[in-house]
Amino acid sequence: MVPLQDAADALVVGFATILEDGLQLDVAIRPESIQLPQAEDAAVTAAVRVWGRLTKVAEQIFFQGRIYGTVTVPCSRCLETVHADFRVETRVIFLPSTSSDISKSSEGRSSSSDELDLYIHDGTVLDLRPLVRDQVVLAYPVQPLCRDDCAGLCQVCGGNRNLTPCTCQVGGDDPRFAILQQLRPPGAS
Repeated sequence: MVPLQDAADALVVGFATILEDGLQLDVAIRPESIQLPQAEDAAVTAAVRVWGRLTKVAEQIFFQGRIYGTVTVPCSRCLETVHADFRVETRVIFLPSTSSDISKSSEGRSSSSDELDLYIHDGTVLDLRPLVRDQVVLAYPVQPLCRDDCAGLCQVCGGNRNLTPCTCQVGGDDPRFAILQQLRPPGAS
């Protein structure tokens, strides 16, 4: 079992520690040390595991590995808590901040799945925290469901229809559309 570490301790790597044959990473990050965007309803509730290899070629650093863990999000239909596991295969290149390759990559070149994501390093230390945070945020489910047949909330009373069947009657026509009733041709129902 890999011991839990703070992101600042585990994901900030000195250039000198990346030797010619590379550096193997296998760390478990405390969930509270991953700084997620404030507006998100999601939370990381378990350790995020980062496993991979850093390889240095001149001033460029390549990272290839996996980032995996669990995020907790509300169900998009009933708002119950959903625990969603994620596992992301990652291939990234870190370029020095003075590299001309950075400006070339932002000139509207089409991206394909074979291209590497680009990040910047300062030449002294390599900070993997933005990479891990980005991958965790991208791993959020788009429309999380607590179960495939989630019935959601009642439109009238707001009750969870998964827990008790709702007997509320949904009103017929929306009063905001009453004026449109006058536009019907004669004899149409």
